Amino acid sequence: MSAYDWRPMEPVPWPEVFDDPDWLYQVKWDGVRILSLWSAGGVRLLNRKGAERSAQYPELACLSSAFPAGTLLDGEIVVLNGLKPSFNLVLRRDLARRVDVIRARARQWPALYAVFDLLYLRGQDMRSSPLEERQMALRQIWPGNVPSLHLVESFSEGTKLFAAVGEQGLEGIVAKRRSSSYIPGKKSDAWRKVKHWRYASCVVGGYTLRAGQPSALLLGLYDDSRLIYVGRAGSGLGNGDWQALDFFLLAAQRQESPFWQPPRLTDCEIRWVEPKLAARVKFMEWSAALKLRSPVVLGFQPADSEQCSFAHQGV
Repeated sequence: MSAYDWRPMEPVPWPEVFDDPDWLYQVKWDGVRILSLWSAGGVRLLNRKGAERSAQYPELACLSSAFPAGTLLDGEIVVLNGLKPSFNLVLRRDLARRVDVIRARARQWPALYAVFDLLYLRGQDMRSSPLEERQMALRQIWPGNVPSLHLVESFSEGTKLFAAVGEQGLEGIVAKRRSSSYIPGKKSDAWRKVKHWRYASCVVGGYTLRAGQPSALLLGLYDDSRLIYVGRAGSGLGNGDWQALDFFLLAAQRQESPFWQPPRLTDCEIRWVEPKLAARVKFMEWSAALKLRSPVVLGFQPADSEQCSFAHQGV
C-alpha cells in the first residue's frame, strides 16, 4: 500500500450530455480532489499532486473508524454555502497552514467529503474491477449518516441529471462507463465531464492594450471591500464593442490600480479605470487560483458592489 500511486484518474472534457445504458452519471462536485487512506492509526488525505492535506481537515481526521483499515477512497472535499459548494471557501480551508487558523475555519466552514470511488478495500486492490463492482462494494461498507461524509449517488439518465444540476446552479456532471477500471494518473474517455456555462457580473478595473489598441478587460469581484482580480476577457468583444467602450475607458482612467493585488502582466500594456462598470460574462469554471477560465463578455451594466461579489456569485 505504501507504494500506491496517489495520482487520481481524471475525466476528459465532453462537449454535450448523452444517455447510454452502458454508462452511469454523477454530479460533479466543485471542490478539492482528495484521496483518503483509512487505517487504525488515522486518516491520511492527499491531493491530486500527492501533497499531504490531513492537517487541513481535522473533522475527517477523527473518523478513522468509519471504514475498514486498508481502505482507499477517491472523492472531493467541498464546503457548502447554503446548499451549494463554494470553491472560494474550500480554497480558504485548503490553503490554511497555522493550526489556530485551521481550527477556526473548520468551525466556520465545515468540510464535507463527497466520496465517489473505492480503490482499495481492506488492503485489496480494487482498481482493475469494473466501476459498478467498486460502487457496490463502497455502498456495502458505507458507515451511514456521518455529517462529514457524503456518498455520491449514481444515476442512469445523463440528460435529466444535467438539466437538474443546471437548475440548481451546480457545475455539471461526470459520465462514467460502468465497466471502467481505475487508471491512476491518467485521463480516460471512459470518464467524461460535461459542464454548464457559468455566469458572473464582474467589475471592470482596467484594460490591456496591444499595439496601442484595447485587447482585453481586467475583471474583478469584491471580497468585502476588496476588489480581487479574477482574470481578463476579450472574447465576445468586436470592433464595434470597443468603439462603444472607448469613451468610458478614456474618461474613467486613473493612475492607481483599483484591485487589492494588481495583476502582473508582462505581455501587454495596462490602463486602470474607476470601478464603475460591470461586465456580464460566461465562463467554464474557476481555476485553483480563483481565476475565470475561458470567459466571454456578454454585455455591460453599472457596477454594484453587492452583485459583483464572490458572495453573490456563490463562490
